[in-house]
Amino acid sequence: MIVSHYRCDWTHPPSEDPVAIFYEVDGRGGVPRLIDVFADGRRVCAEAEYGGSLVEGAFRDMAANLLEGHAAEHEGERLTLTPITAAMFEDEWTAGGGI
Repeated sequence: MIVSHYRCDWTHPPSEDPVAIFYEVDGRGGVPRLIDVFADGRRVCAEAEYGGSLVEGAFRDMAANLLEGHAAEHEGERLTLTPITAAMFEDEWTAGGGI
């Protein structure tokens, strides 16, 4: 199964929302693992159960414009998506306490 990894940077006014999200995307477009990174440096790792996905629908459909290199901007918020290596994802996963 082909697996891809991405870092989504989310610029927004101060809030409790993450400032970066790391995605692991499987060959079907599901997201079996993700990591939320917050402004205070806290990381929260999440893992889907039983081959499920942490996002509704296919990640590649949801993020099509971002995957093409376009930024999404709306009302003072900005999203960008960057491909990363599996090793980079694993480093973030370990830093966040993921097993």
